[in-house]
Amino acid sequence: MPTFSVSNTAGVTLTNVDSTSQFTTGTVVNLSDGGQAIYVQALSEISTYAAVAIYDTQKAQMMTTTLAATCKRIGFAQTSIASGYYGWVQMGGKVLVNLAANAAPNVPLYTTATSGVLDDAVVSGGAVFGLVATTSISNATAVTCIAGYPHIASGIAGT
Repeated sequence: MPTFSVSNTAGVTLTNVDSTSQFTTGTVVNLSDGGQAIYVQALSEISTYAAVAIYDTQKAQMMTTTLAATCKRIGFAQTSIASGYYGWVQMGGKVLVNLAANAAPNVPLYTTATSGVLDDAVVSGGAVFGLVATTSISNATAVTCIAGYPHIASGIAGT
């Protein structure tokens, strides 16, 4: 069964993308899988299952290691969002996330130079704490991950 909002906010459909704002950006809803989603505006095109940087302005773009240096809030787009459009980005729960080839399960994940893609290869300043893949893969693809208040960690030994 797909994840859905269990909050009292009327009209929330997590896969809807809007050309004009239907909710206040930054609105957070609780989800049926125990996670949360936030309503954002895309700064540039966001691909389905991309890891995204979420700024304090409630705008989002696909995460890279370069962006991780200044943006510590991360979410996961479960549908594509065109540049300038509005949509929901999942911040916790059971999410699909684009991972690089040969990423292992149950290990720390890190940002990469590829927009929206995470990997288990250690990258300084790009550790994504609070997120693990549930299965291993051989090809780069979207993988089910468990997210519990994920964030970018930096300044910590080994990250």
